[in-house]
Amino acid sequence: MAKYLYGASVQGIQEFIFKTNKLQEIVGASEIVKNISSNKYKKGEKKEANPISFEDNFNPDTIIVNAAGNIKALFHSKQDCEEAVLEFPKMVMQNAYGITISQAVVTIEGDTPTQIELNELEKNLKIQRNKPSIPLDMSINLMKLNPSTAKPMVANEQDKATAQKIAAYNQFLENNPRNKEFKDISSFSNSKNKIAVIHIDGNGLGKLIPTLKEKHNLELSEFSTKLDAATKKAFDSARDETMSIRDIILGGDDVTVICSADDALSFTEKFLKNFEEETETSFTKLTACAGIAFCNEKYPFHYAVSLAEELCKVAKDHCKRESSTLMFHNIQSSNFQTWEKFIEDELTIKNDTKTIRCDFGAYYLHKQEGQVTIKDLVRTIEAYRCEGSPISRLRNWLSELYKSDKNAQNLLDRINKITQEKGNWNCKIMDKNLKFLNTKLSNDNLIIQKDGNEKTPIYDILQILSATTQQGANS
Repeated sequence: MAKYLYGASVQGIQEFIFKTNKLQEIVGASEIVKNISSNKYKKGEKKEANPISFEDNFNPDTIIVNAAGNIKALFHSKQDCEEAVLEFPKMVMQNAYGITISQAVVTIEGDTPTQIELNELEKNLKIQRNKPSIPLDMSINLMKLNPSTAKPMVANEQDKATAQKIAAYNQFLENNPRNKEFKDISSFSNSKNKIAVIHIDGNGLGKLIPTLKEKHNLELSEFSTKLDAATKKAFDSARDETMSIRDIILGGDDVTVICSADDALSFTEKFLKNFEEETETSFTKLTACAGIAFCNEKYPFHYAVSLAEELCKVAKDHCKRESSTLMFHNIQSSNFQTWEKFIEDELTIKNDTKTIRCDFGAYYLHKQEGQVTIKDLVRTIEAYRCEGSPISRLRNWLSELYKSDKNAQNLLDRINKITQEKGNWNCKIMDKNLKFLNTKLSNDNLIIQKDGNEKTPIYDILQILSATTQQGANS
């Protein structure tokens, strides 16, 4: 008897959540997205169905995947499958203006889908994703528009999507009163008005999933549930009560959080470590990569999210998706650029003899030949944070490096001489910790060959020092 493999892909999640810098709307949008994969009730229980939860409103025989806007389910009944195809997009789009749904169905003969059938479903979903959809909040010239979103107003000077987000936020606060202290994004900023947006994504799932049954005796549905639980446990264990942090997307192996700039490195290192441990305990050890975008609290939030995602991809490419790593950047300009533009405009120094790159990462969770660990980076940063550190002079050294390699070296020699003459005990610690980054680094030599380019770690060190405070660094 034929069975029906149903797939749905929720599109526009990032834009829906991060369209605004207002924390209430971001949190509300995040809660709406979480509700799509929410299943608060067991089958057979009397329930008031979540208006956009797939499991609460339909009758799939098996849920294979339901996380991070990706749904796969198996229907034995053609009628039940047809009902889902007809009703689910309407439910989501009416309760989350701005989000659209792509759907596909593949007929299968066995009790469980094969990898070929899953691949066929993914292929059909990609085709559907490329087809344009008409948004429900389309406007015409007669309509009054919300100046913040350019969408038609419906009530209280709000467009439909904003009203939905605020309603979801109020419901969230009612259910989670301890989160009331975070009223807006400035609630997360440190004394330097800096926040961090962190995006984390697991490695190697594409290679792992086809071998789940053979190597790990796991069905895809069970794996999806275990992965989701491991990610949430890793998040909960990585934060503590002192941290100003909030998850925006947390499902599957996909994580996006906003936090104080002071907590970003500490939280990310702990999460990566916990994620490896939790997945190893649950099924098999997985690694993950992270991108951290430091920015001013008033910087357009969706740009920071976009950069964090790019940095995560850079980290993945650096480790070939085999190790837990992170990349970061402190956004100091007012305009948004791609990572490639940041490399070209801010992170490449060309003088009379050399081309020096300032992106010293990626930074690895564990020791690897020729690579720098997160722990060694933090230790080196703390040495430069201590009293008597020549950080202002090193900024001058970077500026001089643009002009002349020889003059920059002469300036560095003077910096080291002045620091030593003052009897600064921290000078030896800085020199020692630089060697943890690379044995060829020292107070006298701040440029080395790394990843096929001449690079210096000083820019990254200064980035963290300018974005964070002492208290967060030691947390």
